[in-house]
Amino acid sequence: MKSTTRKHCGMVDVIRFGIVVAAWGIGLAAGSCRPTGTVPTPPRVALGSIEVREASGEATGPAAALDADRIASVTRGVLLASGLVDQKSADAAPSAGGVVRVRLTAGVEFTEVARKGVARVGVRVRLDTRPSDAPGAIDEDLSAGGERIYDVGSEKDRRRLGQELAERALTDLLAGFVGRARLRTAPPAEVHAAIAGDGGTLALRQEAIRVAGVRGMREEGPALLLLLQNDNEGLRDAALGALIALRDQRAVPALTRNRSLRDRHEMRKILDAIAILGGDEARDYLSFVAESHDDEEIRQLAAEARRRLERHRDH
Repeated sequence: MKSTTRKHCGMVDVIRFGIVVAAWGIGLAAGSCRPTGTVPTPPRVALGSIEVREASGEATGPAAALDADRIASVTRGVLLASGLVDQKSADAAPSAGGVVRVRLTAGVEFTEVARKGVARVGVRVRLDTRPSDAPGAIDEDLSAGGERIYDVGSEKDRRRLGQELAERALTDLLAGFVGRARLRTAPPAEVHAAIAGDGGTLALRQEAIRVAGVRGMREEGPALLLLLQNDNEGLRDAALGALIALRDQRAVPALTRNRSLRDRHEMRKILDAIAILGGDEARDYLSFVAESHDDEEIRQLAAEARRRLERHRDH
């Protein structure tokens, strides 16, 4: 798992999400046999309890309590409108399907110096389903933070300011999660638009790239190849993972011709990728690096990758 920080409208959201680079083999089989296009909508779980707890800590200035009922109401509204969950019926049988529980922690504090103040908020949302293997199960751990500068005055309603800030952070956080989750069954055009970054966040773009690999969307190959040269390492890594899932050997020349042999960080990542993708160009490149690179560690890694490539080819 990785953490990605994204800033917008004065907010900072930290979203935990899975990146294919950590496990490049994920989705290889799916990518080779699953047809592209819209996939069936998965079953929805029922929305169970929403527990709200106020974060404890030592504030450096005046504090304001949050309205827990209002926080729970905002959470329920966003999740029910998402289409990912259903309202849980009071008389639903335990065997009727999975039930997702929401545990939420939120806190706000204020720091004031002279005539200026800063309100800071932090929100964490944990969603887990029982049973965990239920169709449509959700298992997410999300967190977000934000702050707002204000003018200090006796008329300042700190409670209202803190509540608005917390609700905004919570809404943005859940909206980001919903957007990423819906990509898994979205039409190909919607996935493509997200990969291109049309109006989306970095986290949404990375999820769209991962989805393209898992769903075997080979038509996204050219866009993914371009992303291998993106300035953002997270996007480069996600694109590489998707190309591996698609078994797109065009990634081999894109990597071998455009990555510096002196970049040890990048070299460690691409050697295994090239071995998985395979082909004559991949074998020649690994042999060249194994025999001529001036870094012993890189030479050894290249030699091991070449052996894996050859074993796979023989098999």
